[in-house]
Amino acid sequence: MNDTLSEKVQWLVDRALISELLYSFARALDTKDVDGYVSNYAKDGVLELPDPTSTTGETLIVPRSRMAEFVRNGIVKAYSATHHISANHQITISGDIAMSRSYLQAVHVRMTPLDHWDAGGWYDCNYVRTPDGWKFTHVKLTPVWINGTPGSIKPE
Repeated sequence: MNDTLSEKVQWLVDRALISELLYSFARALDTKDVDGYVSNYAKDGVLELPDPTSTTGETLIVPRSRMAEFVRNGIVKAYSATHHISANHQITISGDIAMSRSYLQAVHVRMTPLDHWDAGGWYDCNYVRTPDGWKFTHVKLTPVWINGTPGSIKPE
């Protein structure tokens, strides 16, 4: 832990800002705010997640340059609603870089509220402090459980 009061306060502020980024990430998906979602990432940021419909364990790697299309033509188009819960933010900060593990539960609603699939797991994230605040450099989703039949999240 940091020694001086100033360092302790900065750590608390940075931790709060990183938690807010994690909440912004979930909110942007659930409100279909594609531009807001992408703006959470650094210029060279990357999203890494398993394809929930793959039978071979395919992993999807999405750089920020392709992220808007991926989100807009994938999850936003495929589901009438999503509901992401972000919790248990375990954050380590070292100067202008940070990492975290945060737990998630996500609901993916197809056409009606009774037609959905759900997943739980965690995000392992890396961050960089930029002039615009903390941004993701890498987000990796690790699912622990899935309930229901997953649908595609790939762009059509």
